[in-house]
Amino acid sequence: MSLLNNVKLFFWLAIVAVTLLSLLPVNVPQGLVSGQDKILHSIAYGALYFLAICAYGYRFSIWRIGVVLVLFGLLMEIVQSMTAYRYGDPLDLLANTSGILLGGVAYSIRRRRL
Repeated sequence: MSLLNNVKLFFWLAIVAVTLLSLLPVNVPQGLVSGQDKILHSIAYGALYFLAICAYGYRFSIWRIGVVLVLFGLLMEIVQSMTAYRYGDPLDLLANTSGILLGGVAYSIRRRRL
């Protein structure tokens, strides 16, 4: 299996993991840091963005990939609001988007240095 196929596989496994973590009922202990869940949202969506660029950046613009992931995050928040055990939080969507933006900035800086 080629490296590109491995990255695509990891991207889709990460999408499944984020979807399950977003929609399944979980008991999350209180974080050590205030807003820890927002930090985790940002890291998760930044990682998704990085994997998506590595897997599909040759085919789609990095901006299109970013918009699709923001819409995916919005969809997760909407679906969460439809469950009895989760709730949609606009601040989660903001954290998701910030992770994508920071990932885009890091990618752009790295790309300019190469």
